[in-house]
Amino acid sequence: MKTVILELNGTPYENGKKSGEYFYQYMKESIQNDLNNVRKDEDFINKCKVLYERLKKEYPKYYDELQGKANGLHVDPFEFFTLHCPELNNVQKEQCSTIICKKENGHFILSHNEDDCYVDHNFCFAKVKIDENNYFFTNDMYNMPFGNGPSWNTYGIIKTINYLHDEEHEIDHLPRYFAQRHISEAKSLEDLIQRCHEIDRASGYHVNAIDLNTMQAVSIEVSANDVDVVYIDDIYCHTNHYIHTKKNFKSLGDIQGNSEPRLENIQKRLPDCDRSIEGLRKILNYRSVDDSYLNSIFQKGDDWQITIFNFTIDTEFNKVHLEVFINNEYLELTLSNA
Repeated sequence: MKTVILELNGTPYENGKKSGEYFYQYMKESIQNDLNNVRKDEDFINKCKVLYERLKKEYPKYYDELQGKANGLHVDPFEFFTLHCPELNNVQKEQCSTIICKKENGHFILSHNEDDCYVDHNFCFAKVKIDENNYFFTNDMYNMPFGNGPSWNTYGIIKTINYLHDEEHEIDHLPRYFAQRHISEAKSLEDLIQRCHEIDRASGYHVNAIDLNTMQAVSIEVSANDVDVVYIDDIYCHTNHYIHTKKNFKSLGDIQGNSEPRLENIQKRLPDCDRSIEGLRKILNYRSVDDSYLNSIFQKGDDWQITIFNFTIDTEFNKVHLEVFINNEYLELTLSNA
């Protein structure tokens, strides 16, 4: 099945609805199964109600997108919102690997593996309207707000997201999914950093970002209570635990948790890395000698999670390279910025 790119150029509600309608045609049964799993917990539902009202009041644009998506999916909007609260239903995932390097001419290459627990048809790309003159391009899934993966926008900001495992949750704060939505419209690195601070988020996440206008790059570790920024001037990598600070990291404790060995595998290959698209991709395609999930960087089909697609850019050239592994499809798109 060829990868779809949705053109979402309407109101926030209309954009959400068009996305929901796309996923509804393929995923009716999966959606109902997911909703049935969360309906049973009354305490969870009550906590979600408070956050639902807070999203409506503080971020009506993202609330309208959620309403539209729920209607496109033919589900109750509040019940749909409960699928967007990972901190409350104990969803924990170690996923995604990112490398960013600076070339001798001052340009950057960024390469990112987007890993997840893939459900058939729960994937497409979307071009999402910001205002009359601007948009951002991102991957889309039925059960997340727009912008929760790699994206670039017409202001010249490119970013990727890595889940960060963190036992420190602020469950009365908004889910991190909406914090990640918020930064997708950043107009500069300074604006992006400010947006990381703006939403009171329930848990943390990691951002690698490049500003095409200033040719600066940053790594940002966001926790429920802090934002830590490192500017990148050489070569850098990140997986799914905090590395900027001395924040304690406790892996998931079983075969599912491979963030630390993934990071070690990347780091030991960086000194000999060819600073090119092919060089970074070669590292992120690594499978261990024993072909195991625990010791590999690339996650393949029979692993607990899989690498859904790779997102790579070289800022010297005006192209984004997308390799979609679930479809065995390669896309090359023009990188637009206003």
